[in-house]
Amino acid sequence: MTTAQLHPSTEASPRDNLPASSDQSARVSFRQPVSTIGFIDAAWWPRSLDLTAELPPLLDVLWTASREITLVTYNLAAWDPAPRRMFVQDRVVRLGGFTTSDRLIVRLSDPWGSERVDMLVIPPETDPAIAQRALLMASAIDSPYRAAEILLRAADDRNVS
Repeated sequence: MTTAQLHPSTEASPRDNLPASSDQSARVSFRQPVSTIGFIDAAWWPRSLDLTAELPPLLDVLWTASREITLVTYNLAAWDPAPRRMFVQDRVVRLGGFTTSDRLIVRLSDPWGSERVDMLVIPPETDPAIAQRALLMASAIDSPYRAAEILLRAADDRNVS
């Protein structure tokens, strides 16, 4: 599992007035090596349903890994209301909420549409042991499971190793 700490800038900017959670690390795992096989590329366990608070630490991890993510699409009913655009680390990130998107997936894309990361969203209230199993399952090489299947398998005690 990959985590990253955000280091706040010493200079305040009006564009940086984003809510911050008490722990700034993103709880996320990525499939390594990257593969075109499977449905899920990564898993993320946010602490709340507030995208404006949760996306900056996640984007920091992605940008540190040289992934130029500038578009985030999500299911409108799965998250608190969010703006259509955010400024994070002096970058513009567009947000697109859709009623037809899978509630368990956040899709992250680069400005050219050539790179896309389909990320399983583990609900914030998930039991920590189940969330940890889901993070591990989602990062398995060539995992054949869809988002809902990963969560179901993580919750099944028979899948504990």
